Amino acid sequence: MTDLVTFGESMGALTFTESPQIGARPRASFGGAETNVAIGMARLGHSTAWVGSVGKDLFGYMIMRTLRGEGVRWDHARQITTAPTGVLVSRHAGLGTFAVDYHRKFSAGRLITPDQIRAMFELEPKIVHLTGITPALGEEARAATMLAVELAGERGVPVSFDVNFRSRLWEAADAAPVLARIARGAHVVFGGTEELELLTGESEVAAATQRLLDWGVAEVVWKDSTTARVTTPTESVERPGRRVTVVDTIGAGDAFVAGYLSGWLEGLSFAERLDRGHLLGAFAVGTIGDWEGGPTREELTIAEISGGEVAR
Repeated sequence: MTDLVTFGESMGALTFTESPQIGARPRASFGGAETNVAIGMARLGHSTAWVGSVGKDLFGYMIMRTLRGEGVRWDHARQITTAPTGVLVSRHAGLGTFAVDYHRKFSAGRLITPDQIRAMFELEPKIVHLTGITPALGEEARAATMLAVELAGERGVPVSFDVNFRSRLWEAADAAPVLARIARGAHVVFGGTEELELLTGESEVAAATQRLLDWGVAEVVWKDSTTARVTTPTESVERPGRRVTVVDTIGAGDAFVAGYLSGWLEGLSFAERLDRGHLLGAFAVGTIGDWEGGPTREELTIAEISGGEVAR
């Protein structure tokens, strides 16, 4: 069996830490919400796999090679010649934030086939992790997402769903019914205040959480900049974030999800899952890049973080 299987778009990344101008040298890497989670969990010793498509280009080869090096299986990922790997370009905007431009309109990451999704379940996942980014990429990616939810339900595989609404990809009115449909098939849903409202139409977090529980979601994980709370039909547990010096906030939410799901697989209490999520998020914001700062199992056990800003 495989602890976690996920799918979606992974993109090349060029990050300018100085003013972008002639002669400036960007830092090359890659990122994607789903691969960020897969790498984060693999570093903690979990078996993970990613399914998706990249181009037969420099970034495509970098992504596949790095995933292999990080211990993430990509048996059912593919490199194609008909579309390029998407690219995001970012520049430092101060206070741990980056301004980002996406170049993904005709990217390979949008092309996920039903056969890839069916083959994904051959890996016998304990968890299938989805995000709201993938169905926003186009009809093919949306159909793949819905197929994954359907097959997970048929096989009794728990679905983890990080809402991850991206207004630059689609309008809220278009996204809401699609994301709500995915949430109805999920075991655990991760989201902030606005994302839970988008899913349910409820403006209060408590009401939105109850609506999700009424739909059959077993665990609703709400997060803001300082706190995270998990609510089930029988209990609610809240834990504060850790204080660290923030270098780059990109990837913090994905790191939190990796920590929470890692704790879930290991049978940790809700409080311990939230604490591990906060810890991985703290590691993530301390380093430039989507996933590079994630800890190994050894680093996780010796981590002592204090001072600085609140992070999740």
